[in-house]
Amino acid sequence: MISEPKVKIAYCIPTYKRSNLVAEFLEQFASEYGRRGIDIYIYDSSPDNETRRVAESFQRKMSFLYYFHLSEELHECEKAFRIFQKFGMKKEYDFIWLCGDSTRYAVEAIDVIMPQLSLHYDLVHVDSKDTGEAGDREYDNYCEYFTDCGWHTAVFGDLILNCHTMLKDVCWEKYEADFIREGFIGFAHVCFYFNRFLELPRFRVKHLSTGGSSYCYISKLKKRSGWYHRAFDVLVGDFVRDIDALPDCYMNKDEVIRSHIKAVLIENEESLYQFRIDGVYNADVYNRYKEVLLRVCDIPREHLEKIAFMTAEQAQAELGLRIEKRYQKSLAEFDAFVKKYAEILVYGAGIKGKRFAGYCEAQDIPISGFVVSVKHPDDGPLMGHPVYGLDELTAEQKSYGIYLALNPENQREVRKILEKNGCSENLFFSKELDDYLWFASENTNPDGGENAGKGR
Repeated sequence: MISEPKVKIAYCIPTYKRSNLVAEFLEQFASEYGRRGIDIYIYDSSPDNETRRVAESFQRKMSFLYYFHLSEELHECEKAFRIFQKFGMKKEYDFIWLCGDSTRYAVEAIDVIMPQLSLHYDLVHVDSKDTGEAGDREYDNYCEYFTDCGWHTAVFGDLILNCHTMLKDVCWEKYEADFIREGFIGFAHVCFYFNRFLELPRFRVKHLSTGGSSYCYISKLKKRSGWYHRAFDVLVGDFVRDIDALPDCYMNKDEVIRSHIKAVLIENEESLYQFRIDGVYNADVYNRYKEVLLRVCDIPREHLEKIAFMTAEQAQAELGLRIEKRYQKSLAEFDAFVKKYAEILVYGAGIKGKRFAGYCEAQDIPISGFVVSVKHPDDGPLMGHPVYGLDELTAEQKSYGIYLALNPENQREVRKILEKNGCSENLFFSKELDDYLWFASENTNPDGGENAGKGR
């Protein structure tokens, strides 16, 4: 039996032409959110009626679900400002949780977050990017919070705002005039947060570390950010401009900007090559942002320029050579792993797991099956191999070589679980091999596929 929540929460989803993502969320999560006393608002600006039809079909059985149609002309941050002003809300709420339409918080995450929603806090930061380094803590200094967490606040879904402090008696006309305009609108919500902090009589934030992928993840239906092909204008242009415009009391602006750029745009030179392949980075982009790029990333000027003036074909060839070189260096370690274990299991039945299994087949390396953390009734054989739940593994199978075909967040979690189950020496993962398999698969798809480049 789930008790009534201590506070009233509106979970608000701005969306545009993504009826499939809205349908997935409502089908898989909405009922459990509703049972926990969370009202759900869909703010849709699609030019068609697909999202409306999806929402209305669920409204018949969900009294806590509300749908509003907004103008197609509204930028997503304008919609965020409407939400913060409680547009169309049917009740009074203590907290507003603005969340992207592709972000998925598992029910287990909701049950961790809900008890932390105290009116003592101006906001609760559900940090989906932190995997334990910052941890659970409180902030009472907005400058310290800016330095530690500033770049994370760009993500819709991370902040749950207290309606009685953050959203009460706000001069919205001033905020809209200052930030809902060209050059600032891309991250107007971030500008609002850090300017609003200065208006509060006191500042209190609860930071929750929820970086584990079992808590928060992006729907597989989302292939890439809608603004992917404008990534440099959005992140090197708009984000830098908005952070620079914050009041001078916020120190370490370059540190915040660099953290954001490295995490969501230019992780390394290879990510820049991929952007050149996709036409996202080129000579025009370099000439427009070269001075800012030197400020916000570690890549030398000559490399930034060289990649920008390459053809897409040259960039693809260069990236292929780099990945092939790293792949060849990893082969000796991988061969030793294969020879050490007569049987190999693949942990992970997603894209990475399938790619690795396909590679093994091509190399005549036998695998004994796939392992998933939780096996569902419809998890039948995959690629001709059995699928095991972690709790089904025998003592003998736990001694097999286990390849972790998972993203870094999943790997951290799974390693801890497997180590508790007596597996530690027999685990293996090769980033070089994973990169090689990714590159090979991406370059059979002229569109670049779901992992081409990086996005917010």
